Amino acid sequence: MATTSYIIPDKIIPNVTFLSPFFDEIELVLFESSKEDNIPEREEIDSLREISLREGINYNVHLPIDVFLGDENKETRQRGVSMIKRVIHQTLPLRPSFYTLHLDLRDAYPKDIKDWKYRLIESLKGMMETGIEAKRISIETLNYPFEWIEDILNRFNFSVCLDIGHILFYKQSLKDYLNRYLPQANILHLHGYQNGVDHLGIDRLSEGDLELIFSHLKHYKGIVSIEVFSLKELRGSLRVFEEKWVRN
Repeated sequence: MATTSYIIPDKIIPNVTFLSPFFDEIELVLFESSKEDNIPEREEIDSLREISLREGINYNVHLPIDVFLGDENKETRQRGVSMIKRVIHQTLPLRPSFYTLHLDLRDAYPKDIKDWKYRLIESLKGMMETGIEAKRISIETLNYPFEWIEDILNRFNFSVCLDIGHILFYKQSLKDYLNRYLPQANILHLHGYQNGVDHLGIDRLSEGDLELIFSHLKHYKGIVSIEVFSLKELRGSLRVFEEKWVRN
């Protein structure tokens, strides 16, 4: 069980200190590459390692989402690759279980999917120069059909990050995604939505969706990260999770 490093309105270290007694793993959300203080420096990494050893917790890292590896602009792609390599290098001492990566479609839809994928592949080749094991890179389900990039995942031997909230938010078939991708998923993002707002507690999900999710979780052995960003949404999610887990 995991949750994000932004539950209380504070920096990473206070959040991890607050959450570590209650979770097995913390998802370090490093969403904004443009903010220098969003990338942990050596002192923060040392503190995170100390907390990990003291509390017996692990980390997974959500790589920045404001990088676009398939962008038409070469400089944009290169900046993205450089930032991802930097984040991986900075956080390797934490021995994260996985690095979650967005392969954002941005403006490619629906005109040049083939060219977009070619550009993605070239960027990913550069990213893998870090030497990181491919299975530790988990590609997240987003707003386009995931089968579009299945061949890329297979080519690099990446893992899958199955984002339940995104699947429902974008009105994709949850049943089909669970059946097709859960066996390949090593990390699962769990959150709800309401009135067009994403990353809310799972108490906002329908009973039918919850039953489907938890019927599959019985056989799942990977990480479940409750991907919300406030204590209120986390508490609501944990309450529902406990109820459904006991029932199933």
